[in-house]
Amino acid sequence: MKEELLELRRDVLDERDLQSHHLHKLWNKPLPERIANGRALGRLQISTIDPAQRLIHFQPPREDFAIFQEEQSIRLSQDDPEGAFLAATFVGLTPQGLTVSCPKCHDPRFSDLTGWSIDEDLVDLSTFYLNAIQDLSDLAHGREQVFPVLFGEQESLIDGEIYDEALDHLEELPDLNESQADAVAIALAASPFHLIQGPPGTGKTHTLTRLVEELIKRGERILITGFTHRSIHNALAKIRTLLPPDIPVAKISRPFPAENLPFPTFKDFPTSKLDEHPGPYVIGATPFALYSKRLETAHFDSAVFDETSQLTLPAAIMAMMKSDQWFFFGDHRQLPPVTLLHAEDPVRASVFARLVKQCRPTTLKTTYRMNEPLAAWPAAQFYFGELTSAHPHHRLALKSPPSRYSHLLDRDPSLIAIPIHAPGCRSRNPEESEAIAELTLVLLESGLPPSEIGILAPFRAQVSLIRRLLCGDRFHSFPNAWKEITVDTVERFQGQEREVILFSFTASDLAFLRRTGSFLLQAPRMNVAVTRARTKVILCYSDELRTFTEDLAAHHDGSATFTSLLREATQLPL
Repeated sequence: MKEELLELRRDVLDERDLQSHHLHKLWNKPLPERIANGRALGRLQISTIDPAQRLIHFQPPREDFAIFQEEQSIRLSQDDPEGAFLAATFVGLTPQGLTVSCPKCHDPRFSDLTGWSIDEDLVDLSTFYLNAIQDLSDLAHGREQVFPVLFGEQESLIDGEIYDEALDHLEELPDLNESQADAVAIALAASPFHLIQGPPGTGKTHTLTRLVEELIKRGERILITGFTHRSIHNALAKIRTLLPPDIPVAKISRPFPAENLPFPTFKDFPTSKLDEHPGPYVIGATPFALYSKRLETAHFDSAVFDETSQLTLPAAIMAMMKSDQWFFFGDHRQLPPVTLLHAEDPVRASVFARLVKQCRPTTLKTTYRMNEPLAAWPAAQFYFGELTSAHPHHRLALKSPPSRYSHLLDRDPSLIAIPIHAPGCRSRNPEESEAIAELTLVLLESGLPPSEIGILAPFRAQVSLIRRLLCGDRFHSFPNAWKEITVDTVERFQGQEREVILFSFTASDLAFLRRTGSFLLQAPRMNVAVTRARTKVILCYSDELRTFTEDLAAHHDGSATFTSLLREATQLPL
């Protein structure tokens, strides 16, 4: 046990140091380079300051500001992110402008209204992780229950009698399909943990809420936790609709005033009064809240983890130390956590991928998102041919015939690959960006709502370039479409869906491909990119990329996955 915990501690500290080194290198690059690579905003002008709310409103820039996510930690400076900066939190576009939250908004430096820049900040969570790892060693619950599960000494045991009884009941529910009912029944019969694999669009959150409903019938105190606040909010909102009004459902966190949440949010456990409640109840919280003053006295009968393919082992430990039984919802065939230390080793990075090696998950098998042609490739490549479409004949239906590119935007085919001649491109590809902008314009002209278009790329620089094109003059008939069209990296789009997905592979420079191929051609990245769409996926790639992968396909899994994707897709010219 001592050796495993020492390795965990080393991993936490090494990851912190790598992130710090990476950001310091970034902060020292010239502002134009940081902006061009989609890593900073610059030349911002303050319009108003709201001291009471600690908010600073900037005039919205023409350049891409969606490179930052809501609630992301940032540094405000006048192009000095490593020196004279002010810590802040990115809020986003509001009626008052581009808004950030800054505790020191009274700082005299804000008397200068021009020349401000926004950069990423380092978020050091190592103290939370190290405290949880220490508890894993010091506390009996950690040594005797949590550690054996995480390090392969404790299997998941299934009570056959409980399973049969639960399945008889669940099969009568009209809103659960066969695999969903089976997953909930096995989870209810499992001890002390179980894994539920949810391939794209298979109703993972719905299955999760039905499991919670059954646990509530047992009188349990339940924790809902996960990788993001958004996933916790989605789960709690659906749980609230299922449970009787007298069963408490709450979130323990800072307030989210911009969201109309159908459940209360409390700053800490005592404020919620649930610390005096015997149960049943449901509380949503991030793993970090569990190791802060917000929930330091809480303990739960069961913890239900969402998005656990993206949850690291130290983060999972924090929630497991506060609960007795664990249900992990995720999909190790999608993207693992974003780490620098184990970027190419998801088994070490993801708690779900780690536990799959010792516990066979129950897999949901019907996708309610993709049509049959789009489901065929991920089913064969990642899910042993068991993923089927609930809407096999669904196709893209535009309000009016496309004026151009009808061969690409017709009902069929659903999966298309377009070779784009653009040799020598690295993290930015103007030709692929131009093609995607033109296709996007025709989709809008044909009546597809902008909110149903998703544009993905592996690199932030390419994302930023595409976003700038969507703000160009050619979109004058759709001046606000860029606000609703989602353009992002695959990592940040995971968990979402759109009617149409346009994906730019971007890179074509052979030297660059040799350095970044393991990232660009990561099989889970391609799985996530293709499975975001309901009816149409259009892939843009270079002949150089195809040649590069064909040469490596025999001994490189990512290259083999890419070549299989191109074989499945219909090859069409622009």
